[in-house]
Amino acid sequence: MSRNGSILFLITTMLMASLPGPSIKAGVWCDARSIAMAGSYTAVARGYDAIGLCPGNLGLSDRPWLRVQLFAIGSALDNNTFSISDYEKYNGANLSESDRQYILSMIPDEGLQFRGNVTASTLSLSRGPLVLATTVEASAAGSLSRDVVDLAFFGNGMGETIDTDLADGEAFVHADFNLAYGYNIGKYDWGELAVGVNCKYIRGITYMNVSRAEATATTSMSGIDADGSILIRTARGGSGLGLDVGIASLFGEKWTFSAGVRNLVSFINWNVDTEFSEYIFTVDSFSAETADDSTTIQSSEIDRDVKSFVSTLVPELNLGAARQAGDFLLAADLKFRLRATPGADYDPELSTGCEYSRISFMPLRAGISIGGFHGMSLGLGLGFRFSSFNLDLAWASSGTMLPSMGNGFILAVSSYLDFSGNKEDEDQRVPDTDRRKESWGPRGI
Repeated sequence: MSRNGSILFLITTMLMASLPGPSIKAGVWCDARSIAMAGSYTAVARGYDAIGLCPGNLGLSDRPWLRVQLFAIGSALDNNTFSISDYEKYNGANLSESDRQYILSMIPDEGLQFRGNVTASTLSLSRGPLVLATTVEASAAGSLSRDVVDLAFFGNGMGETIDTDLADGEAFVHADFNLAYGYNIGKYDWGELAVGVNCKYIRGITYMNVSRAEATATTSMSGIDADGSILIRTARGGSGLGLDVGIASLFGEKWTFSAGVRNLVSFINWNVDTEFSEYIFTVDSFSAETADDSTTIQSSEIDRDVKSFVSTLVPELNLGAARQAGDFLLAADLKFRLRATPGADYDPELSTGCEYSRISFMPLRAGISIGGFHGMSLGLGLGFRFSSFNLDLAWASSGTMLPSMGNGFILAVSSYLDFSGNKEDEDQRVPDTDRRKESWGPRGI
């Protein structure tokens, strides 16, 4: 492998392999039905799925009578620059001047941003308006300065000094224990209105944040002189609380409108083995002749304990609408992140999706989204229904409608038991005039 190819391979491998899987909608990443519909799920979600989007859906009369989750797992990995085809084309290649210029031109001014997420859940339970649910999430997000790639590809001009921030990022693992309840305010001539709240205890497992990463490099006749430091804050445990709220309505016999705020309030107090680690390095007259000299590069590490500190989860506003049209369930979502984080900004995300249920035991799903971190995404998936047993599979692209050109991917599989067909008090609980079509969701949600 050429030297330039090795540099590219090192950069891309470091970014991709270092992700344990941005703190994003944990309950949604592992729901395959949502991923297949490209996230168009705020007005569709029922039972324990609703807590990650709009707990107000729990108060609607078309909620499931009893649903027990068996398992759900999802993983997302993407960046804002390199596609799968780019990696296949340039990895291991002897890069020409034009190749390096092209690769550098693809990186936006804000740098190479990346993120990843792995979310899992099991044995969550929804019984009418009440939900008990648990999720475990490992997340990472960050960015790498464009100047770092520029320096690696083209070096530094004689006598020039580069002063740059190297990178920033955040990674953590946490478990959420959710207790949610929905309340039906009332039924009216036009439909019904409901509100809901989800209270969660958040158990922090591990945390790492790059608080500072900076370097200065100067090229002279004797070689490259550089110095820099990286400051990392870590913790090995903590706890906190969170609150999600939502409002939802059934309008007429076919429409649902929902609005929810995820992480309206949230905090994790990290108080176990909290510390700062500072890595300091200096480079003195580095060149081909001095590369083997152990005194050319000097580094040191300083660790110090710190007091507990607090981190928060990203708040997000979710707006959704859904309509049943024969065998088709049509849905649309608009999502806003209310705070920027490493690897993600404020860009809203608009998505549309559909589910075709003509084949009752195998619903087919698809959706597209634009905006947000992905830019553009295509979702595809299907489900299998056998009596009360349900299994859903999904895949989604990132950055394109073509899989080979995407900047990442999302995969999810989930399974549950649905006993909506066993509602002993159905006739007393939901009047005939308020019944929803059985094809609205799996097993008649």
